Amino acid sequence: MSTVAVKHAKTIFNAATPVIKIFGVGGKRWKRNVAKGARIGPWSQGNYEIINEPAWRSKGACLYMVQANDSVIRYVGISRNGLKHRWRTSPAYDAETMVKLPKNQIFHSQCWKHIEAESKASPGITFEVRAISAEVLVPVLERIGAPLSAFVVLKDDGESVVAGVERWLCNNSSSELVSWNVAMTGK
Repeated sequence: MSTVAVKHAKTIFNAATPVIKIFGVGGKRWKRNVAKGARIGPWSQGNYEIINEPAWRSKGACLYMVQANDSVIRYVGISRNGLKHRWRTSPAYDAETMVKLPKNQIFHSQCWKHIEAESKASPGITFEVRAISAEVLVPVLERIGAPLSAFVVLKDDGESVVAGVERWLCNNSSSELVSWNVAMTGK
């Protein structure tokens, strides 16, 4: 099934809108200026670009996918409120001095440690984040056919459509598909 799952995932990725490019990480390590929590940091700064601002700011349920420049889809996720709520930009502070850095930093709690590790292991690797709304996803699922077309019955509930597809992709994870996902994969 994993070969079929990879094929279907690539069809969805190709239909999705490119939103964010991450060209690498480096520079001074940064933290968020919050009292506590796992998302404080320190983190490596990302060299990134929001390549489609309207898509990044768009509200509503969406499925998003992260693919590296080796064409392997590393992660799939959903948002009820749009991509900006999952891929946030935050004021960044030097991890040692807590002096505010000149550029806000992009961050995703589940993906960033993987982006850092792969960037260190494979200099030159880049990542692209794409998003697809439920309205755009439904006709793609119809073209793909079974088993994913079964989610079309939920087309009046966009959140359920994207959640169902996310779950299916995670249930079919492999080294070639959503290897960064942990939830719903049994890892």
